[in-house]
Amino acid sequence: MEIKNIIFDLGNVLIDLDLERTDRELERVLGKNFKDKLRDRGSEKVFEAFELGQISEAKFLSILSRASEKPVTELEIIAAWNAMLIGFEPIRFMLIETLESLGYQMFVLSNTNQIHLRWVYQRLQYKHRIKDFDQRFFIKTYYSHLIHLRKPSIDIYKFVLSDANLLASETLFIDDNADNIRGAAAAGLQTFLHPIGVEIGTTLPPLLGLR
Repeated sequence: MEIKNIIFDLGNVLIDLDLERTDRELERVLGKNFKDKLRDRGSEKVFEAFELGQISEAKFLSILSRASEKPVTELEIIAAWNAMLIGFEPIRFMLIETLESLGYQMFVLSNTNQIHLRWVYQRLQYKHRIKDFDQRFFIKTYYSHLIHLRKPSIDIYKFVLSDANLLASETLFIDDNADNIRGAAAAGLQTFLHPIGVEIGTTLPPLLGLR
């Protein structure tokens, strides 16, 4: 079936991540046992809740602060939380512009949160002079904390297909997480499991039959 629509994951597809950096930084600023304290307080799902938009940024920071083994500021927590975010390679903007010129409809579907998305917008503006990422490159962007759904739940893929009026069989979903790919496949989308550390700007064109 011909691909007419492409849904990109954000992390480790369009933006490079190093998840272990955040784990290390959170342990450094909060203490090595902060996850045990979260569990003891019944707050072990705080990260998932934040990604789903079920708690505010202030609540998220407060929960982590109370789990800390030592005094910590909100700015220190935010810096640790953002440590996983590395940045964008310009080839990816060129890729998206090329695909747009060829008539593909493009979207973003990302499990993210208010703090990370703010960093992304700031990075795009100050390093790449892009102030309108969502509107400039995509028909629409879907962020978990804003739509209150999270991959790999099949509901999030059905929501996007319905909201954007897309046929699953004509839509390619790209993600670096195998569970997310399985969820998308269950919703009927065509899928591509993007290898972490491999440049999407070089792997996607051949997949679409482009040179």
